[in-house]
Amino acid sequence: MALRRILICGEPELRKKSRKIKNIDGTLIELLDDMVETMLDAPGVGLAAPQVGENLRAVVLAEYEEGEEPRVHECINPRIVETEGEVEGGEGCLSLPTLHGVVLRPERVVVEAFDREGEPIQMEAHGLMARAFCHEIDHLNGKLFIDRALPDSIAWMIPDEDDERGYHLHYISKADAEDTLRRMVEKRLAEAERDG
Repeated sequence: MALRRILICGEPELRKKSRKIKNIDGTLIELLDDMVETMLDAPGVGLAAPQVGENLRAVVLAEYEEGEEPRVHECINPRIVETEGEVEGGEGCLSLPTLHGVVLRPERVVVEAFDREGEPIQMEAHGLMARAFCHEIDHLNGKLFIDRALPDSIAWMIPDEDDERGYHLHYISKADAEDTLRRMVEKRLAEAERDG
């Protein structure tokens, strides 16, 4: 297993629709293992293959319970087959570091997918996990949470020791957020080219 570099908004791979996985082989298993390690290291609730530069329909998610090891879900070719209710909730993303927005998502989803053995699986998720499934499956279709965020809800999370949350929100437009992230990518790529 290895940590993979997480792509940042502005890198074109994040906006491509992912290819359906036809064969489960050692390369795919290695990708799933790397995605789980990368997600848990970040730490994050979910990670989609496009976020690590792989144009494949695979996602991993983690359910965290206090005092317990995270429960990990690996889904190949996931699709949402049923939804119920709608609820607003805050979202962030490992590919949009320190950005936050409020998104309307289903309260409950049923997801069908395949596991790493190629067996069909069906999962029902509520609340945060329903939101996470929707968020990660959006990545497979080239969508980011800022595409769905309520327009006046997009904000940078600025560290703030005086705030009880440890941060305060600085609201900005979607265009300004994307522009800042694009410049971050350009800087990162220039540094990588310079270093070698």
